[in-house]
Amino acid sequence: MSLSCASRVVGFLSAVCFATLLSTAAQAQSSKAVDDLMTQAQAALSKGKPEEAVSLLRKAIDQAPDRADLYLLRSRARDSSGKFDAALDDASKYVELQPKDAYGYMNRARIYLSLDKKDDAMKDANKAIELAPNDPDGYYRRADIYGEMGKDAEAKADEAKADELDRKASHR
Repeated sequence: MSLSCASRVVGFLSAVCFATLLSTAAQAQSSKAVDDLMTQAQAALSKGKPEEAVSLLRKAIDQAPDRADLYLLRSRARDSSGKFDAALDDASKYVELQPKDAYGYMNRARIYLSLDKKDDAMKDANKAIELAPNDPDGYYRRADIYGEMGKDAEAKADEAKADELDRKASHR
């Protein structure tokens, strides 16, 4: 390889490395901006300002549309403001992005219950229990659903199971 050819290759590789560094730095800066928006949204939600949280999360999702945690938080904010259909959309997007996370199914089950879709809520509660059988929250959620369905014996059984799991967890 001639010296001028080698020098062009080195120059090209240097340019590629520099572009990669710039891209990585931009991604890190963007990630920090998204994290900051999420923190602000959490603060707004805890202050009882779900609409403000939704607005902040919309901006964050525009910048990072594959971040599942943003959809989960926006789902909670929309649920808090009574926008159950929009909350369901975000909860479903979270489940799509994180299909192995039991909490996503528990969250969506709560929203289905708000929409009076008890069968869908039950399917998600059962899926949450399947994914995390030792987590009492799934049983508590399903107990709520059974209660709404008028199935008191099943609700009490799930509450007892959840209480048992809670006791076991506190003795570890």
